[in-house]
Amino acid sequence: MQNSYLKNKSDNAKAAKEYIDRISKQLLTDYQHTKEERHKIALWEDSQEFSILGVIEIFTDDIRGYAAQAIANDTLENPQQIAENLQGLKIFDVPYFTNWYFSHESDYPQIKRYVETLNYLRLLIIEYIN
Repeated sequence: MQNSYLKNKSDNAKAAKEYIDRISKQLLTDYQHTKEERHKIALWEDSQEFSILGVIEIFTDDIRGYAAQAIANDTLENPQQIAENLQGLKIFDVPYFTNWYFSHESDYPQIKRYVETLNYLRLLIIEYIN
């Protein structure tokens, strides 16, 4: 019974890593499709005191970095610290981002889908660690 449990746990971890990898690769493709929207946002940001693209880039770098670690390693160093860091990386807790996101409801659908997928990847990694 114990061996069956360990095998299932190992199979689940492998499946989770494969799914994290698939979502990470999808994000690369999705990001490439946001070029026009990113350009429009960059022009709009010239008149703002904050950077929507900047906050997206910070979250992208952190989350994709953790995803790469999860994919490449069988065990993560400091998994609890990583989970805590990911718990704190809540893009929708950034007030100016949230205001922008909801005030432009029909604008920038590809960027918004990208951010939603990025947030989903963050949650997947937390689940994988737990």
